[in-house]
Amino acid sequence: MSLNRVFDALDADWALVCAAPGRGSLVRGWLLECGALDGNQQGGLDDVLPELTRRERGQGRAFSDRWLYAVLRRAGGEGDEAQLAARVVVQAMLPAAVRLTGRLKAGRDFDETAQVVVSCLYRVVRTYPMARRRGVSANLVLETLHWASRELAAEAGPDAEVAWHPGLDSPAHDGAPLDADVPAEAAWRSVLGQQAERLGFASDPQELAGAQGDLAELLVWAVASGELDVARARVIVAEVREGAREAAGVSAVAWRQRRSRTVRQLRAVAGQWVQAA
Repeated sequence: MSLNRVFDALDADWALVCAAPGRGSLVRGWLLECGALDGNQQGGLDDVLPELTRRERGQGRAFSDRWLYAVLRRAGGEGDEAQLAARVVVQAMLPAAVRLTGRLKAGRDFDETAQVVVSCLYRVVRTYPMARRRGVSANLVLETLHWASRELAAEAGPDAEVAWHPGLDSPAHDGAPLDADVPAEAAWRSVLGQQAERLGFASDPQELAGAQGDLAELLVWAVASGELDVARARVIVAEVREGAREAAGVSAVAWRQRRSRTVRQLRAVAGQWVQAA
């Protein structure tokens, strides 16, 4: 049996939404009006999101912004059309919601965390500020992350800390230089960069690329989950930055011992990370 009951239920509900007569032509009309689709496309509502995904791959963020903005304009109103518009956007954002749930659950039940994430996603979709016309996907992800992490922190109590809490007063970044092709991942990197900077793992979020970004993500999780204290994590970051025994000012033997100790500790932490994922 699937462990992702919340998202499985949403997919089942989406099939029912798509099966209702007239909804496909209604949504296609919105997309035709904004130029995201043309009159040559045929099919039902269940064909719309795959079509949009294919076009996004070729046209990038500008295309994503155009169609999401057009549907979000209708999602903030009242009545059946507003509910349908909100449901379309939520379904489009489900892959990002699944990823946020996995990163926010921090030892909680996956489905309980998913309920919070999806509830916050609906709220963000229904109240999206229409002044933000650029980076729409990234804005939706960041706002959902912001509200979901706050709610999880409140549920955990005043003495508990939710791993990956972004700590941002204004999490959305209209027009920020985010990855247009993978907006959910780009939004997450933005939050990760600020978390790493706050903990002293990086002086510039732009440093967090490739292996260095993977290490920062592991260490931020390790500190938030209690697997490492901040001081030890900072020592590991410093060792990685030094990269050679000359920079560290120690003998070859001492450097090898230090490196072996760090590798053993990171291996153990990584094992806990994988189990928690």
